[in-house]
Amino acid sequence: MLLIACGLSRLAPPFVPNYAGHRHGMVALPSASVLDTGRALRDVLLPVVARGAILRRPEVSHLAERLRVDDRALRQVRRLRQRYGDGPVLLRLPGRTIALVTAPGDVRRLLDETPEPFSTATADKVGALRHFQPHAVLVTDPPLRASRRELNEQALESHQPVHRHGHRMLEVIRDELDSLHATLAWDDFRAVWSRIVRRIVLGDGARNDTALTARLDRLPADANWAGFRPRHDAVRRELAQELDTYVDKREPGSLVEMLPPASPDFDPAGQVPHWLFAFDAAGIALWRVFAVLATRGDVLDRIASEAEHPELSPLLSYAGAAVQESLRLWPTTLVVLRESRSDTEWRGRTVPAGTEFAIVSSVFHRDTDALEFANRFEPEVWLDGRTDGEWPVIPFSDGPATCPARNVVLLTTSAAVSHVTDHYALDVDPATRNALAGPMPATLDHTRIRIGFWRTQ
Repeated sequence: MLLIACGLSRLAPPFVPNYAGHRHGMVALPSASVLDTGRALRDVLLPVVARGAILRRPEVSHLAERLRVDDRALRQVRRLRQRYGDGPVLLRLPGRTIALVTAPGDVRRLLDETPEPFSTATADKVGALRHFQPHAVLVTDPPLRASRRELNEQALESHQPVHRHGHRMLEVIRDELDSLHATLAWDDFRAVWSRIVRRIVLGDGARNDTALTARLDRLPADANWAGFRPRHDAVRRELAQELDTYVDKREPGSLVEMLPPASPDFDPAGQVPHWLFAFDAAGIALWRVFAVLATRGDVLDRIASEAEHPELSPLLSYAGAAVQESLRLWPTTLVVLRESRSDTEWRGRTVPAGTEFAIVSSVFHRDTDALEFANRFEPEVWLDGRTDGEWPVIPFSDGPATCPARNVVLLTTSAAVSHVTDHYALDVDPATRNALAGPMPATLDHTRIRIGFWRTQ
């Protein structure tokens, strides 16, 4: 069933590594052999689908941690790079071609040349996101994409270090996090985080609207199956109607207050599901940060010192670096997808239009040959320039399609980290403590982590 969900119900007829394959007089990129294609599917792509590319499946996530699937993916991509060169390496499947990206320069090119010729609106992504955010900028092609992107950037004030509602966001975070107590599981913390998110995005009137979050959870769960599960259009309409109510209210201090009036093309309210969904990923990163801090007293002490002297670091740079380090070590976007809208040339070889390119983030974030800090939790790398080189370390993507909410996410999560370390002592369950005792594990299932929050002031 998982193979079907990925559109990989069977492998193509047998073939061997192929550097011929002419198109328009040019030589095609190398194609993986049938055996190597199977290995790439098994170790690199299938685990992404199995865990849930949109909404994580807890039981599969736990199994992925036990099987250390991200370690296997890294080894497999290294092997493909050594055998076929820098690539991209074509995986030929029935009815489609996936180009697995293995070289850092190719990652940069794909991100820099978005949305043309490399579109974010891939067939898989459109099939998935149409379940709950069919008008999101991620699944919009030019020329409408530019307008929707601008709408998001204006509402989120992407080019400002601090959103104009930043002080209000901090008030909400401190208010809700002051309710933490005793030992919490992920679902307990997520309930608190969801209240924060609803208040920041929709306003205080949405604080207790757990039904809205439940609807939003149901639709991404369907989206994991992309086009292989029928859409629950009635549920999506209910969600859209409820969001329209909050957008029409435009509660002061909320993000929806920043939206322009509705129009047939822009659909401002249609961007809100993605904001809510993306904030959930931020909560996952935050939960992992808390787990690491419970085992790293030196890092915790530095964040606490920063919290006590905000005048020295008004943007809480070290706390924000800790969040980015969590996202580097354990990306919440497991794979970055692009689809070529025209034939493209790669090192004198060609890839036809319609090819889907797959960038597995952890493969680059954890490459020990390129990054001496690959398997350490080291927030300093975000402050001393070590992540600014050509090697792609891309927790918020990059290029024209970089996350427009990066500033808001870093503001809210760094404030949460700062507030918790300043007001609580942290403890973590023995299994997680043991997993984090040495080099950071490549796979860390956030749903099994339990953290104790003990009030200190």
